[in-house]
Amino acid sequence: MILPDEVTLIKNGEVVKENIPADVQPEIIFIDDHKIPLEEGDILQRTLPNGIGENYKVLDKGFLSNNSGGEYQAKVKNVTALSNESDKTVFNLHGENSRVNISSNDNSINIVDKSSQEFFADLRSTVKNEIPDSEKEELLERIDELENSTGTESYSKKYADFMAIAANHTTVLAPYFPALLQFLT
Repeated sequence: MILPDEVTLIKNGEVVKENIPADVQPEIIFIDDHKIPLEEGDILQRTLPNGIGENYKVLDKGFLSNNSGGEYQAKVKNVTALSNESDKTVFNLHGENSRVNISSNDNSINIVDKSSQEFFADLRSTVKNEIPDSEKEELLERIDELENSTGTESYSKKYADFMAIAANHTTVLAPYFPALLQFLT
């Protein structure tokens, strides 16, 4: 086989062997020297006649035994071309509480910076629409007391009173609990 090119073997960023006769194709590099310690992940570097270098990452060493000991038909990827491509992923997020979860669970809690009036209005609306009539009135009274005591020393007592009743409805009211805690400070 005619091997018109020369490559340099690089392992972990260090040159291992230079001037290796090879035939470099876009996705495969042929090397007749079976004694070369070629492994997947190695870099084969070729310098073009114009002086520009190309780096190929070995994906599969493709060692084949033959009468003379063996040869490599290494499957490669031109990493010089890849490094010029954009490796960036752009996420355009819109709206309140936008987020990205990549291979993970979303355990976050949304706390939207609303005015206290908007917050308590939302809480009242949820109670009116989601809580049974038998407990709705008492919860609405506690919400009024909470809102009126916001920023005062009595808020913690009103908070405890509200939570005692709200605990029976955590599936509905749990999203509001973190924001109610913020009013404690």
